[in-house]
Amino acid sequence: SSGINAESQSVLLYGSETWTMTKRLEKMVDGCYARMLRMALNINQYRDHVSNHSLPKVSSKITQRRLRLAGHAHRHPELTLNKLILWKPSHGHTNRGRPYLTLLDNLKADTGLKSVDEIARLMEDRKLWRTVVNGSREYYPP
Repeated sequence: SSGINAESQSVLLYGSETWTMTKRLEKMVDGCYARMLRMALNINQYRDHVSNHSLPKVSSKITQRRLRLAGHAHRHPELTLNKLILWKPSHGHTNRGRPYLTLLDNLKADTGLKSVDEIARLMEDRKLWRTVVNGSREYYPP
């Protein structure tokens, strides 16, 4: 069953580092992964009484992969992605309504930091960034 889980997880998560995760998309991906786990492990929702809260959420894995890619791209100046990872468009005009969610908005939400400079300083220190990627939010620079 772990082979089926690994295969389905790799197919589901292909390219997920670059996704802009909204609450709706997060719910859809977690639901899809829960259904795939239920089929792979032969868990019947009604017979076995296993709730979705007891199943692992794949959205945390997506967050981890996104943070890992962002830190990697930020520390390598030769990559084109280096200039784009913390870029916020400042030209043109905005349309009416709620602004689109960006990668930078996701990074701010994932780290709990408010400014781009704080995120950049944290990304430059690989050891601190690794603790953030692995889910430990104990230390943030001032």
